[in-house]
Amino acid sequence: MQLSASQVKQFEQDGILIVKNLLTVQEVALIKQRISWVGEGNSHIPSERLQVEPRVKSGELQTENYIASLRKMSHLAFIDEVFATHARNHKILDCIQALLGPDIKLIQDQLFMKPPAVGSRQPYHQDQPCGFHIEPPHMVTCWAALDEATVENGCLWMLPGTHQFGVLDREKWQEYEQRTLEGNLPQERAIELKIGDCSFHHGHILHSSRPNLTEKQRWGYATHYVSARCRFTGPPGEINDAMLMRGNTIPGCI
Repeated sequence: MQLSASQVKQFEQDGILIVKNLLTVQEVALIKQRISWVGEGNSHIPSERLQVEPRVKSGELQTENYIASLRKMSHLAFIDEVFATHARNHKILDCIQALLGPDIKLIQDQLFMKPPAVGSRQPYHQDQPCGFHIEPPHMVTCWAALDEATVENGCLWMLPGTHQFGVLDREKWQEYEQRTLEGNLPQERAIELKIGDCSFHHGHILHSSRPNLTEKQRWGYATHYVSARCRFTGPPGEINDAMLMRGNTIPGCI
């Protein structure tokens, strides 16, 4: 899978690029089987890496089973080979290499589950400032649609071009969030995806997602990649376990 020059240019301009049908039916099915296995309590994934929807956790809402209550799973590829195989998928890495360069590391992965009826809103934010301690901030996320992502079931919404602003104060994030809640953000774009489609977005682009108002789940698996030439700038004592996906580890870098 090779991105064209026009696709790379579009990403540089918008901070978002959709690649349709990047994953096969079989590749998606394998990941979903593993997710179900984890969500049914059969796995080695620590419970602290599984996050329940806030209103379910508080007792305000109930679900039929545990997996239907889950908002997120995180840091899976670092201890599970099925998720790691997805993170190493050559088609994904070919796209990432076109956007980041040849030396690539996985710094985090997150499965966003947006369960039926209880899946909550994620306000506008930028990914890279949310705990990704790297400099320079060369980070691209691949968001793989494991289910159809629609406006009704809580697809991502992006503000194209906002990655060019750099890191914004969180007050600015809240300003954009308030504007969308008021229906006053005409530039926002719904990222609706079919199963197997992947969106690639810059670590600084402002994005959000809305509640799931349907009876269908909306699973999306996000793998966060950084250039292996970035420096790790986390606080003393924080573990840097970024995994090499392609190319070389650079001395003195992440």
